[in-house]
Amino acid sequence: MPISFLTAVELFRGISEAEAQRVARLCAERRHRRGTTIFSKDDSSDSVYILREGRVRLVSYSGKGTETILHLLKPDAIFGELLLSEERRALTAVAATDVAITSISKENFLELLSTVPTIAKNFIRLLSRRLAKVERGFAEFGHSWSYHRLAQVLLQLCDEHGQETPQGFVIPLRLTHEDLANLIGTTRETVTTQLNRFKRMRLISRQDRHLVVNKARLRRFLQAEEEKHRGLAPP
Repeated sequence: MPISFLTAVELFRGISEAEAQRVARLCAERRHRRGTTIFSKDDSSDSVYILREGRVRLVSYSGKGTETILHLLKPDAIFGELLLSEERRALTAVAATDVAITSISKENFLELLSTVPTIAKNFIRLLSRRLAKVERGFAEFGHSWSYHRLAQVLLQLCDEHGQETPQGFVIPLRLTHEDLANLIGTTRETVTTQLNRFKRMRLISRQDRHLVVNKARLRRFLQAEEEKHRGLAPP
């Protein structure tokens, strides 16, 4: 399930101008073309990254090479931030579009955390908030139907990435049915069936290659289904 990532705005909120200039001096700028790997699983956790432009996927690969998308990141998101607890990367980061990234080395990031209390407090608070959200997400994930998980993911993608238009919320990501299946832990065929059902119900539509979601109608559908199936175990 996609979750909110801490952002640069949140991490550096409340620091002084002098501290902001110090942070800037410790940053390095990088660019990656669409489809390139920013870091791979088991690479050294040597930097933390701030996504300035574009989109990044954090993915996991099975032994057979099957890709599972764990997170879709938008500009201002911070990733690779678990470098304090993990010596090696647990996931692979791939540029979903052309991207611009700011990197801060592990050494410099540790220095900031130890010498700028505001950044350290923000970092601890944001990681704690993210952990709580992950735990709630996993608890809900194991007790829901595939269409329920798909509806939840679409709503969250709207919140994280959506652009409001008169037709609904456009999700400006090139998401295949396989991508959505990877996000909710089901098959591509199941996602295709459910998306077609949602289209017939006018919960979603297509605009070029992008999904358009009627958030209000999809939320009402989800609430009605939850009430109908409350207390039943998912198949």
